[in-house]
Amino acid sequence: MKLSKSVALVLVMTALVSASCSKTPVKPSSSAGALTANSAVENVGPRPFERHMLTSSGFHTMNEFIRPEIRSRMDEEPVGDSDTNDPVPVEPGAASDEHVADAPPAEAPAVEEQTGQPEDLETGSPSTMKFSWARKSFGDAVKANLTATGVIVVYADEKYYDVERLVRFVEEGRDRIAKSSEIGGERVQVVFGGYRGVPQVELWVVPEGSFPQLKPENRSKASEPEN
Repeated sequence: MKLSKSVALVLVMTALVSASCSKTPVKPSSSAGALTANSAVENVGPRPFERHMLTSSGFHTMNEFIRPEIRSRMDEEPVGDSDTNDPVPVEPGAASDEHVADAPPAEAPAVEEQTGQPEDLETGSPSTMKFSWARKSFGDAVKANLTATGVIVVYADEKYYDVERLVRFVEEGRDRIAKSSEIGGERVQVVFGGYRGVPQVELWVVPEGSFPQLKPENRSKASEPEN
């Protein structure tokens, strides 16, 4: 009788231990995994669209943005002495008697970042060619994503160029983009990104809550003006 009670007790304890061991951790639902994946897609960082040098593609009006004190100093500097061996400046398009065959064209736009013909521009018109960087395709890319905005980053030598005037010029190009793509101008902002030896604009498509990283160049000590 005592033996049967002991066997029954052992069986009960074994059943309890087996039941506790069979419990497994609850796996996360598939909906939680989908939420994480969707969040990763929505949090994609800023996407660079294009980069353009403002001194290329027929844009020869950068002189208007030179700081007044720099321009006056350039006007006062001598251009050469006929009694010396200093070279005499030649007007653009003029050819000297020597090396005529090897002389490059007076207007030879060369920029690696900018390819193809400007969009919606009148060929040969200086007033429109200087906005060759203001691409409608950039505005269309911003328009295609309702939560995205556009950012145009301007880089230039602020000691050589009047940055305020340069930024206003880029804002005028921004307005052209907004009009051609039929979007509000507030969806594309213009910011100054700092020093670069050659004036440039970078066009970015930016998700909501993000901003492109500004990458100015290090100013060489050799380029610093003497005191």
